[in-house]
Amino acid sequence: MASSKGTEKTLQKLRESVNAGNYYEAQQMYRTVARRLNKQQKYQDTIRLLHDGAILLLQHNQNGSGSDLANYMLETYKLASVPVDEASLDRVVEILSLYPAAEVGRKTFISNAFSGIKYIYIYIYRWAKANGEYPQGDPELHDYVEKKYNLAEDHLLLGTKHSAELIGKLAYEWAVEENVQYKGIYLARIVLQFLASKDILFAQLAYKNFISAGKQPLAGESQVRKAPADEPTSYYIYADPWINFTQMLLLTVQRDASDLFKEVQSKYEGLYGSEPNFVELVQDIGFQFFNIQKPRKQGNMMAEMMANLFSGGGGAANPLLQLGDAKSSEDLD
Repeated sequence: MASSKGTEKTLQKLRESVNAGNYYEAQQMYRTVARRLNKQQKYQDTIRLLHDGAILLLQHNQNGSGSDLANYMLETYKLASVPVDEASLDRVVEILSLYPAAEVGRKTFISNAFSGIKYIYIYIYRWAKANGEYPQGDPELHDYVEKKYNLAEDHLLLGTKHSAELIGKLAYEWAVEENVQYKGIYLARIVLQFLASKDILFAQLAYKNFISAGKQPLAGESQVRKAPADEPTSYYIYADPWINFTQMLLLTVQRDASDLFKEVQSKYEGLYGSEPNFVELVQDIGFQFFNIQKPRKQGNMMAEMMANLFSGGGGAANPLLQLGDAKSSEDLD
């Protein structure tokens, strides 16, 4: 209790200093007191102090000094392992709301907030859409958020079981924020990458957590045998074709059934066929699980043909090259 009273007295003195126009002196005093409190591990008092100072200085258009204290607050978040809750996020958003759009320190603050608090990009993006001048969200912030999502995705794809669960939830959150027609495309993007690495467990964890993260409209129910000798088990058919596609791939790779995989591939080709990354991932899955050879890229075939023409000089064909070409043609079939 004594500590809280002491902090309150200190805050009052610092506020008076800022209001009197002693900005630099006040900033330095905020930092001095914050360092002392952190050494005493009084992190909540530090956070309160720095948040108060950052807000006050930004309100007085002292953006550099305000940014300094705001970033010091984020450092204390990390030091104290502050949990992600409404209070910790609201402080960040309140500070962000006071930054002028063109202020250089705004980007640095957002960057530090991203690296320090899990899911903060979703929270900030929601706030920006609700309170900013752009109905679809601040374009600059949106671009930054998207880049950070991609970095987070790359990191989580190489993580642990917990990472796989987390990325499933994150994919759903991002799909909601983007307001896409079919959220399942974000699920497919994750699950197919896991399957292309032949990691069924992580793919299943991501799938399960995406599905449980929100309400998924259903279109029906059916049954499937996970193995020919197994009893049929029920599964849902969703209104989202990307979820159905992902689910069918997960079921298919658990069986020794290359024909079934080709059937799934053919059925959903109209869905994913215009997306080169998805096409390549599906081909990788076919190779990893069923040893289905990937088609040669047309560009490579033309390069080989030109190389053969220039090296052969128009003479008799090399029988070894003919055998090699015949074998490759069989592989494509």
